[in-house]
Amino acid sequence: MKRSVKLLLTALAVYLVLLLLLVAAEAGNPNASIRSFGDALWFSLITMTTVGYGDLSPVTPAGRVLGIIFALCSIGILTALISLGLSLISGEWIPRLRLRLGRKQRWYAFSAETEDSAALASALREEDGDCLLIFPAGENLVGGANVVRLSCGAEELVGIRGGRDGLTLFFMGPEPRENYTRGLEAAEDGIACCCMADIAGEGMPAQMELFSPNEAMSRCYWKEHPLRADERCVVLIGCGEAGSALLERALLTNVFEPGRTVEYHVFGDTASFAALHPEIVKALSGADEDSLCFHAGSWTQAHELLTRADRIILCTDSDEENFRICETLRRWYGKRAAIHAHLAEDVPGFVAFGERSRSMRPEFVMKDELNRQARLMNAIYNEGSAKPVQWKELSPFLRQSNIAAADHLIVKARFLLREEALTELSVDDCRRAYARFRQLYETQADLLQKMEHRRWMRFHQMYNWQYAPVRDNALRRHPLLLPYEQLSVPEQRKDAYAWEMLGRLGERTEQT
Repeated sequence: MKRSVKLLLTALAVYLVLLLLLVAAEAGNPNASIRSFGDALWFSLITMTTVGYGDLSPVTPAGRVLGIIFALCSIGILTALISLGLSLISGEWIPRLRLRLGRKQRWYAFSAETEDSAALASALREEDGDCLLIFPAGENLVGGANVVRLSCGAEELVGIRGGRDGLTLFFMGPEPRENYTRGLEAAEDGIACCCMADIAGEGMPAQMELFSPNEAMSRCYWKEHPLRADERCVVLIGCGEAGSALLERALLTNVFEPGRTVEYHVFGDTASFAALHPEIVKALSGADEDSLCFHAGSWTQAHELLTRADRIILCTDSDEENFRICETLRRWYGKRAAIHAHLAEDVPGFVAFGERSRSMRPEFVMKDELNRQARLMNAIYNEGSAKPVQWKELSPFLRQSNIAAADHLIVKARFLLREEALTELSVDDCRRAYARFRQLYETQADLLQKMEHRRWMRFHQMYNWQYAPVRDNALRRHPLLLPYEQLSVPEQRKDAYAWEMLGRLGERTEQT
């Protein structure tokens, strides 16, 4: 764009100089018809457009040389000027004008136009048809009247809009560290942003949300395909980036009432997951807990396990491999399990998941509703706390702890309402579930409190917290990482807090 401006200005300067020279050469001759700048301009335009009225013409030798230059340039100079002018207008002026006219609309600005950002932009447009989608000039994956292509920075967008409200930035380039750094700068300037970066930095601004495509995929999967009560044996084939994300989300989300346990059997390169999560691996080896078993051999040798499995999840990082495994299972193995395959696109006849149009949606990327519930939980917790801590002052770990508790609310609601297929938690669902909780709590308080304590412990164990008599956040030590039966009665009762959230959300959701 800057090069086009320079070319246009250079062409205009040369043209102006030629006109001035023509006036200087002709004005002193008594027989000249070109005596002013206006005459020179008229003569040049008539000559370059090949109209040639003949009313004005140079009479001096220098003037005729300049006339020859104009004649030789003919339509070329005019075409170049028009072309550069149109290029400048269409490349920057029109997009800027479009933004200025759309200041009352919500703006979603993307740092890069990729398949992920294109899918998210399409989902945002579905939810808010009156928004503007802003992409850098270049690619053309997303079309439509509300798409604006303009390469400019965050500060410039704020200047055009006249403020930060209603503007959200998405940093979704190929380099996570760059996304994080740019997002951090924007968030510290008070601009809401989402960064595609699997990083948990200390002191992260509240305006900044981090996500990864695999995290979004795993949240989407377990929301759309919750475990039924009769699904007790789950086999995952593949433990790469996608498989690890699915397993982590499963262990944090699928924490059920005492007596309902799940076996997880994982095939693939599991060394990395086991090394990163030693505490959760150790914890899930007890008889009264879910079990987690990593298999070193090939899944093709586990005939008996595949036969009794209730769900088989194919989650290698290759669509082709998942497709091939699915066909092999169907052809050669007797099984009762449903087969779910991680595929980028839906394939008829398969229970497929991982399609961008489903996982790259605002609820899994921006997580506004989830974060809103988590902030509400923290606010309610502060009401009964001697040392309340505001959301923006929480460490990344404590924010994630509140988010994990909010994530589990729908599991609690399914248990209370006996509605296994529930995938959305409405205000009415919260109220009905809370009413059922109050009924059960009178006679089964320990069952409900133990369920929440198991979930709380599971979250801490995933992040490798261990038991210690004295709490030490730096070393990840906590005195309450004990079996429920070993807690004091007051500590046991604290685990009713998360269930109470259903009632408070039912009261406040419409007002918040």
